[in-house]
Amino acid sequence: MKTSLTPRPAQSLAGISLQSRAQAMLAASFLRPALLGALVVLSSAGTALAQDVPSVKAKQTDGHNLAMTIENPARQQMQLRVVALSTNTCLVKEVNTEPSYGTNLNFNQLPAGKYAVLLRVGQERYRYTVQVASRAQTTISVPELATPQAGQIVASATR
Repeated sequence: MKTSLTPRPAQSLAGISLQSRAQAMLAASFLRPALLGALVVLSSAGTALAQDVPSVKAKQTDGHNLAMTIENPARQQMQLRVVALSTNTCLVKEVNTEPSYGTNLNFNQLPAGKYAVLLRVGQERYRYTVQVASRAQTTISVPELATPQAGQIVASATR
C-alpha cells in the first residue's frame, strides 16, 4: 500500500455560489445565539443545584464547647442529636427546617467518656465523635476537626 505525503490542494472559496454563502451566514447568525443561550441555561442550572446542598461547619471553640452552623437553603428536615456512647442515651435532640441554624454544644458538665454528635440534613449525614476527659480541667477532643498537618487538636479550660 502506497501512501502519499503530498498535501491536498486547498479548495478555493471562489467556486462557492453567492446563495450558498448567504445560507451559511444565515445559519451561523442563528446558531451562535442559540449555543450561547444553551450555555447560559446550563451554567445557571448548575449554580441553582449547588445552592440547594446543605453546608455544615463544626468548630471546637474552647476546651468544652463545639459550635455547629448549618446552612439549609432547601429547608430540608434537619435533626441534631448528642448521644452518650457508653449508655446509648440521647442527651440532646433538636429538629427543625430553618434555612440557617447554629448551636453551641457545651460538654462542660458531662462525665468523662465518648459522645457522638449526629447530624442529619435531608439525606446527608454527619458524625462527630467527642472525647470528654475528666480531671481538674475539662477537655474535649474532636478528631474529625483536626487537620492532618496540625495533628490532633486538644483544647482545655479550667472548670
